[in-house]
Amino acid sequence: MEYSIQDKRELNQAEIEFLTYLFEKEKTEWTDLIKNLKVIARCGCGNCPTIMFGKNFESKVQENENLKIDYTGKGINGELIGISIFGTDQMPTELEFYSIDGESDIIEIPKIDTLKSVKEKQTE
Repeated sequence: MEYSIQDKRELNQAEIEFLTYLFEKEKTEWTDLIKNLKVIARCGCGNCPTIMFGKNFESKVQENENLKIDYTGKGINGELIGISIFGTDQMPTELEFYSIDGESDIIEIPKIDTLKSVKEKQTE
C-alpha cells in the first residue's frame, strides 16, 4: 500500500471543527493555522479519513514527523479509534485515524464528545 495518495483540497467543516477542538486543548499555537492549512494527500488505503497537510497545494507530504497529539475516540458503532496528529514544531503535517484493536474499518471521524487524551487515560 502506498503511504499516501494525492488529494488536494480545502479542509471540510468536520475537519476544521475536529482540529479546532484538539488544538485548543493541546496546541493553542496551532489554532490560527487551521484557516491556512491545505489537504495535500490522504492515507494510501483510500478509505479512512486520515489526511496530510501542507501550507499550499504544492507542499510535499512529510512522512514520520513527530507525534504531537495522541487521543482516542469512538466510532458510530462504539469501536475504539486512535487519533494521532504528527507535525513539526511549526505546524501539523498529518491527522491519522486508526483502529485500536485492528478489527474495525475506520471510515469516518469520531464524534468530538468521545475524545480522550491518551495522557488523561494514563493518569486515571
